[in-house]
Amino acid sequence: MTLTRRRLLAGAGALGATAFGASACASPATARSGHITLWYTYNGLSDQVLTAATERFAADRFALSQVSGDLTQRLLAALAGNAYVPDITMIGDNISRYFADSDRFVDLNGLGARDLADRYLPWKWQAGATPDGFQLGFPIDIGPAALYYREDVFAQAGLPSAPEEVAAAAPTWEAYFTLAEELKRRLPGRYVITDTKMVFTYSMAQQSRKYFDPENHYLDDQSHVREAWDRSVEAYRRRLTAGFAGSQSANGQSVDRHAAWVGGQEAGFVSASWITGELKQSAPDTAGNWRVCPPPGGPGNQGGSFLAITRACPDPGAAFAILSWLQNPANQTTNYLDIGLFPSSPEAVRDPGITAGDPFFGGQSAVQVFAGIADRVRYAYFSPWDITISDTYTDELTNVELGGKDPEQGWNDARTRIERLLRRQGVLS
Repeated sequence: MTLTRRRLLAGAGALGATAFGASACASPATARSGHITLWYTYNGLSDQVLTAATERFAADRFALSQVSGDLTQRLLAALAGNAYVPDITMIGDNISRYFADSDRFVDLNGLGARDLADRYLPWKWQAGATPDGFQLGFPIDIGPAALYYREDVFAQAGLPSAPEEVAAAAPTWEAYFTLAEELKRRLPGRYVITDTKMVFTYSMAQQSRKYFDPENHYLDDQSHVREAWDRSVEAYRRRLTAGFAGSQSANGQSVDRHAAWVGGQEAGFVSASWITGELKQSAPDTAGNWRVCPPPGGPGNQGGSFLAITRACPDPGAAFAILSWLQNPANQTTNYLDIGLFPSSPEAVRDPGITAGDPFFGGQSAVQVFAGIADRVRYAYFSPWDITISDTYTDELTNVELGGKDPEQGWNDARTRIERLLRRQGVLS
């Protein structure tokens, strides 16, 4: 069923958003009159780049506003009230929630964005555009997923340990499960599968479709979702998950995942590039022992963000000059070096400053691994409901893994909850 504009707004509201007001004034007040104001989140952009931008665009009175708490809720509230609206704003990977109200934003193609598109990954660029081609978002970062693993633990177990060997040994999820079984047999208490949520989340990240198509038709058969569900349950049934979903292991013992990284109990996991910083911070004594390689099942992306210009902006041309400079390849390189935002520009990841070997990964260039994965990611439409739907499935998987719930009952309960929500919002009849 195709969503109407009214239904999309109602649905977004049900998922925690404030629907935009119907009686909007023609000239909404900007967040800071007389300035071009950017709303961003903590660690959403490099402080070094932002400071340089305020100096470079001083004549435009470029001003920064770091939003504490939930930027999405604050932005939706500002747009609904047509007051204190930012000129430029960050938007997360839930950008499609704004597509039905693209008239509240500026089409970046009209400002010259189309001429810059080939500097960014095509699938990321497409993710910022509505189905009819309105370019609402300009790419910031991405989250290519890889297999992180402890080279020293794999070598101790007598398993393949060089990145190319591990990738060859586990090209599929089934092969990865076999590798996990062998590691557990040789070194009891060592895991490379965090929990059922990890398997489900990154299986779905590898799909070319998720829960809706770009015209917002619900993909009711959910066969690809069922495949990810069954794969997650299979990992649990084979006792391959460490059980971190509820901060407990499969035997009920309390587990600190960071401690498990340090001690080698969690000797591997699949995750996006953005976890690198947390891993380094939490397990500094393991530096030199970690490696990365392409994940089982193929390339996938989890996360990433955009910049957008609102209709409240009195000078969209000047705002676009700022926005496009902030995200030029050189500044995306700085974003990565400063705060670990993986670039959406292939040119940025060719910079020698970030392609050099990383001591934490034993001299391996982790950036080159992530870049190779990102090049092979397939576009998948991300709907306004995807986060809630995904959380519903993974909540039920946690009930299976840690609560002993029957997997078939968990699947049926997840489907029932999701369909009830979508019917309530008029998405399903």
